[in-house]
Amino acid sequence: MGEAPSGSLSRGVADIVTGLRRYQVWGTLTWHGIRSSYRRTYLGPWWITLQTVVFVAGLSLLFGILLDQDIKTFVPYVAIGYIVFTWMTGMVQGGADAIVKNASSITSTPGPMSTYVLSGFASNTIQFAHDAIVIVAVLVVFQVGIGWSIVLVPLALAAICINGIAVGLWLGPVVARYRDVGQIVTSIVRVMFFFTPIFWVATDLTTGQRAAIAGWNPLAYLLEFMRAPLLGEWPGHVAVIGTAVLTVVNVAVGVWHFSRVHDRIAYWV
Repeated sequence: MGEAPSGSLSRGVADIVTGLRRYQVWGTLTWHGIRSSYRRTYLGPWWITLQTVVFVAGLSLLFGILLDQDIKTFVPYVAIGYIVFTWMTGMVQGGADAIVKNASSITSTPGPMSTYVLSGFASNTIQFAHDAIVIVAVLVVFQVGIGWSIVLVPLALAAICINGIAVGLWLGPVVARYRDVGQIVTSIVRVMFFFTPIFWVATDLTTGQRAAIAGWNPLAYLLEFMRAPLLGEWPGHVAVIGTAVLTVVNVAVGVWHFSRVHDRIAYWV
């Protein structure tokens, strides 16, 4: 059986628009997926939140002592960094698996392909909403001052959401076509934990060190754009520009590639 020809931009955009409109469909898929994952447990998805609390506490204590940091400011820094990083990498991995994981549904049920990307995005975002309670608690307990920079938080959330969906639109089909890419993504995500300013403070490094360690890391820009306002600070110009450029490029690549291979995806799964 030969492959279908390349799809058109209009068909790809129409699929994405239809998928966004059918939020009840991918919302239901997400809800059933979460329920099945935590069936017969008392805390359900709150177990991951509890694990997050334990991990953040241990990470803050360990690196706070090793790096001689002020625990009062270091704990909120690590908590926000780890939770937001987990959300972002969860969407990357969820986007990578979106097509392959739903192969049977794609080949048997007609409907917009973007539904499966949106379902993976929603699943990780729901878990982030649970973990966000930890962020609020940490900000209150450690009396973090909130300034006018807080107005940027909705914009930062929107940027992360848009990038999370866009990644799934181009990475999901790539993994469906070349399955080895999924393993590569998993390996890269693990390494990115150390190259993203989660438990180390970027301002403690020289400009050259920051550029070498995190300058090439797109997650570092998104994290800084999200974390700085929550800590009562304005994000740096580099973080703002990096987030804007990343979002534009990611959306363009996502829409273009998804549209191009839209009609071929069913052949690859």
